[in-house]
Amino acid sequence: MESSDRANIISRLSSSLPGEILHLLNQAGTYCTRRGERLYIAGGMVRDLLLGLPGKDIDLVVEGDSHSLTLEIADHFPSKITLHERFRTAKLSIKGFTVDIAAARKELYTHPGALPLVQAGTLKDDLKRRDFTINAMAVVISGEEYGQLIDPLGGLTDLKAGVIRILHPVSFRDDPTRIFRAIRYEQRFGFKIEPGTLVLIEEYKKFIRSLSPDRLRYEFECIFNEQNPEEILIRAFRLSVLAEIFTGLLVDEITIQWFKTAKGNHPGQTVPASLYLSLLFCRLNSSDTQTAINRLNLPNDMAKIVFDTCKLMKIQEGLNKTELKQSEICHLLTNLHPLAIEAGAITSSNPIVKERLKLYLTKLRYIKPILSGEDLIKLGYSPDAAIGRALLNIKEGRLNGIISTREEEILLAKNLLKNNECTDKQT
Repeated sequence: MESSDRANIISRLSSSLPGEILHLLNQAGTYCTRRGERLYIAGGMVRDLLLGLPGKDIDLVVEGDSHSLTLEIADHFPSKITLHERFRTAKLSIKGFTVDIAAARKELYTHPGALPLVQAGTLKDDLKRRDFTINAMAVVISGEEYGQLIDPLGGLTDLKAGVIRILHPVSFRDDPTRIFRAIRYEQRFGFKIEPGTLVLIEEYKKFIRSLSPDRLRYEFECIFNEQNPEEILIRAFRLSVLAEIFTGLLVDEITIQWFKTAKGNHPGQTVPASLYLSLLFCRLNSSDTQTAINRLNLPNDMAKIVFDTCKLMKIQEGLNKTELKQSEICHLLTNLHPLAIEAGAITSSNPIVKERLKLYLTKLRYIKPILSGEDLIKLGYSPDAAIGRALLNIKEGRLNGIISTREEEILLAKNLLKNNECTDKQT
């Protein structure tokens, strides 16, 4: 872990941030100093700075007027600004970085799972409202104390010890999403949730039920964006956290292997959340799948992929038939989303089915006739449903290896027209 003295923090700031972002922070600090205000970097950026990790999200806290500071930054640095009046915050997107600007504040939760009410406060108030000690540190970036670490709650000690510790006893009741964050940080950094925090997770995990579907879905999206989401999910499962959301869900070593295979299928890329969800839900029955989809309020496109994965589980027997034509494989799979078919290829224990699903994904779904509808009209076809049937026959001929060239497609099309047999009996 990086040293926490001022010189090393200043050095780390200079080396970990692009020049333009560092200039922005210095200018913001100078502006606050002129106004007699103090400006800090706080939260996860400080944690990552001390761990020697890169960070893209910068959390600025000002003991003063955050609105004026936001306008000052926007005047000098072209950026996209999003204002959140309710929380007295602003978000700037600049050069691939996200800069959150907020006045130091207190928060009050009116009931479990609710969004907080916000009041003006001091930096210490602001740090105390946060989730874990390792996220409750700040670094001064204004005035003569530039680079000074502010750590009133023991975050540095826990960071050095590799410990996830909640800040106050009812924190998980106030905001149950912190339970997911505790597990994510534990797995991301290779830390351990300390025993007292584990006790509180057990006590307050029931309040996860109070979270809205959209907030729950966001938490799962955050999990899927982690490097090893499978480790987070199996830890959440073993802590009985997932049981507060889903009925019948199983996360085990098989799930871990499926997730690793999915990552291997998408090297250097983000694995689609829909694929992860399909792997997670594929062993649920139809009723529990629908309940899970509703619980996360999945958009229609994501819900279709999950449902298609369930459908695929039911038709795998048909894919296991001997001497199955390639056109018959396509007939079974054409209406299913490719990500559902990928999920099926990952999860199937039948080598024949697995191979046929991979064949469809990598080859069969791309096979199309060379001829177009216009070509068939030139051959004498009327512009009606017969064209569609003829193209289907031609495609099936190509799939089954009966034809492979344009000339062979023309010959088949002429024979179909001559015999008035635009049905799949030709192939």
